[in-house]
Amino acid sequence: MNCEEARLLVGAEPTATTPALEEHVQGCAACARFRAEMRTLDANILRALQHPPDVAHAHRPAAWRQWALAASLLLATLAVLGVWLLRPSDTLAREVVAHVQAEPESWLATQELSAGGIDAALRRSGIELSLTSDKVTYAQSCWFRGHYVPHLVVQTARGPATVMILRHEKVRERRSFHEAGMSGVLVPADEGSIAVLGREGGRLDALAGQMQKEIRWLPEPH
Repeated sequence: MNCEEARLLVGAEPTATTPALEEHVQGCAACARFRAEMRTLDANILRALQHPPDVAHAHRPAAWRQWALAASLLLATLAVLGVWLLRPSDTLAREVVAHVQAEPESWLATQELSAGGIDAALRRSGIELSLTSDKVTYAQSCWFRGHYVPHLVVQTARGPATVMILRHEKVRERRSFHEAGMSGVLVPADEGSIAVLGREGGRLDALAGQMQKEIRWLPEPH
């Protein structure tokens, strides 16, 4: 089960659960938080519906309470609609940025890595990558959304750019984002997607396109 499937299931029925969903939320903090928020919202709406205002003794305060109840239910409904309208790629972009922020040392690396060092970070995810330009100065295999994914920093003419190869995260089309002072793009790949982000927006599309062409997908290690 991926994040999109998990959120659709939780959005449809916050209290429902399946073995696949439980396994997913145990390894995905963002989806676990999403489910907790949806369950809280669901409980608040149910509580409001179970305790309506007493209209048998109508007077101005009771009428005010009716308006307050209606407003609170409207806000809750808008919140639910907001969750449904939030694209999975928006959530994915935020989590990519949060992951990069949690590894600030990645931006500081300046020494070009050897081919062996890059391969070690890729092999765990079953990926080969042949870079024909730019320089990789950081390469790690990071735990992200329940899987190990390659996390690279590539030196470009406009400074360092982070590349995360997300084999288990599908996006339907290119998606740009701006979050916490960073600009980035999510692009589809043959298997999964690729996230490229930097502090400046230049060359991100070119680098993403280069990665799309140079990735070779191997059988995923077990």
